[in-house]
Amino acid sequence: MLFLVFLPFEASADSVNMSVDLPIYTSSDVITIYGNITAETTFEIFITGSDGEIVVEEFITIAPNDFVYNIILADYELDRSGQYKISVTDASYVIKNEFFYDSGYNVNPMNVSNDIDTISESDQLIIFCTASIVIIGMIIFLSRHSIFRKKTEYETGNWSSKKNRDYEKYHSDWMSDEVNFEREGKDKLTDDEFRKSLLAKDTPDYYGILEIQKNASDVEIKNQYRQLAKKWHPDREKSPDAERKMAQINMAYDVLSNSKRRKMYDQYFSKK
Repeated sequence: MLFLVFLPFEASADSVNMSVDLPIYTSSDVITIYGNITAETTFEIFITGSDGEIVVEEFITIAPNDFVYNIILADYELDRSGQYKISVTDASYVIKNEFFYDSGYNVNPMNVSNDIDTISESDQLIIFCTASIVIIGMIIFLSRHSIFRKKTEYETGNWSSKKNRDYEKYHSDWMSDEVNFEREGKDKLTDDEFRKSLLAKDTPDYYGILEIQKNASDVEIKNQYRQLAKKWHPDREKSPDAERKMAQINMAYDVLSNSKRRKMYDQYFSKK
């Protein structure tokens, strides 16, 4: 939009105009001042940035008659994309206008921030690569245990429990030394069931089932249980007795790994 402000002057026949008609200007474009003056006139040209800083201040002298003067933007250091204001003045009048200048850094003219510097394409590439490296590094760090963990024999083998999860009663990594083989939930003996089992005539010899001495420590009981569980687990032992043997091993461990139950069992077992 062209703003023409007339101030009092004597040569009313003078006519000065400015052509600013492009949506976006680049260094290859020009802004044209043209018109007709009846006397030699000195014009002062100002171009200011969106922050109010004067980037161009120039004086030109025009001889009387019709004239055309081109302001070549490539002659000035407009190194920042954004909105600029241009004014042409002399002692008699002021002509003002605005234009958007693209310095080549792909700035959106509809969303120009006055206080944020533009980022070049090379800088954007560096930022993108840095962000990608950081994200990849975080992913590797968070998944490091899964990446570097040594696979167990169960994971590398073609076990039947992988095909039928209902068949697997224990943790899928049952071959690992870190696996807890203890049963949970309904498979474990309740206190009431344990007391009833002590009254039965055919109470099993849990020490014999686990193949340990009656004075075995808690650590010895646990280690022996783990060894027998690995040996008789139905995934590994295919004999018909594997299921029954594994159930006996679990029952014995349920009792002997519990100090209270073990004490009660020893008392009842010694009377038989």
